Amino acid sequence: MKNAEQKVTAGQLSEQLHKQFVEYGKNAREWMRKCELLLPEIERKKIWKRKNFLSIYEYAAKLAGMSKHKVDDSLRILRKIEDKPELMKVAKEKGLQRVRPVVTIATKETAKFWADKANNMSKNVLVSYLKGSRDEFRAGTKTQPEKLSTKLPNKSPNKTNKTNKTIAMELDPTILSQLEKLKGDGGWNDLMKEFLDQRKNQLEKEKPEPIKTKSRHIPKKIKQHVIRKTKGKCAFPGCNKKHKILHHTKRFALNRIHDPDTIVPLCCEHERLAHLGLIENEEQIPETWCLRKEPDRTKYKNYVDQYVALYRKT
Repeated sequence: MKNAEQKVTAGQLSEQLHKQFVEYGKNAREWMRKCELLLPEIERKKIWKRKNFLSIYEYAAKLAGMSKHKVDDSLRILRKIEDKPELMKVAKEKGLQRVRPVVTIATKETAKFWADKANNMSKNVLVSYLKGSRDEFRAGTKTQPEKLSTKLPNKSPNKTNKTNKTIAMELDPTILSQLEKLKGDGGWNDLMKEFLDQRKNQLEKEKPEPIKTKSRHIPKKIKQHVIRKTKGKCAFPGCNKKHKILHHTKRFALNRIHDPDTIVPLCCEHERLAHLGLIENEEQIPETWCLRKEPDRTKYKNYVDQYVALYRKT
């Protein structure tokens, strides 16, 4: 009995220490953000020199534990957004790292657009959004978001205007010989397409039936089938990350159906973009997907996504 009480006490102590560490860590990050925001003015007024430090780097390192890289990066970001109050507001509220991905893209005309995205997306989600829309929002662009098309281009491998790519593979000589015979006088593209069509047909034959249920738990057979279609990778075109979430393109809350045709494996970032309503053609096959500037507010599932966003903030 005594040992049990000691274990409980030790467990409670560990939990208390953990909570304290988390709290102090949050406070440390908050104060670090405040220090970063003061750097431009400290540099401009040479306060570090007045206080007998050799440089702003020594000043920041000794007084705030900031590395040289941290100082340089903070000053660079703040210089980029000093004339963009919308982005500066986000930086003050959520930190410089939140606006860091867009500082080379945002202009005075597009600052409001990017501030909204930075405010509502995590840094990683914002980076994924940028990767999918880099052609439309390339560095130095003067185009205003209001004048852009609703859809943003992506790097889908099925785009007809793309150029062919060369890849290198290490193959067993026997396998290579067999492939060359199968190719015959045709091209490698034709052979690969034939393999892909065969795989698609096989998956279609093995596809389990949709299941209507109140349970959010995806049945094992459906889960395995969905993951197998992309070999466990994110289904978004051009993304090679491992999937983390099985996403219902037709929201489960609306129809209570687990359908293998409308469940796709996604990485965390693209799942977040889906629930932000920023994936165009979401209910079609992933090869047709592209990004959007803004969600389509006319779609009923947008209301479900808003509830999801509120749930994740709590």
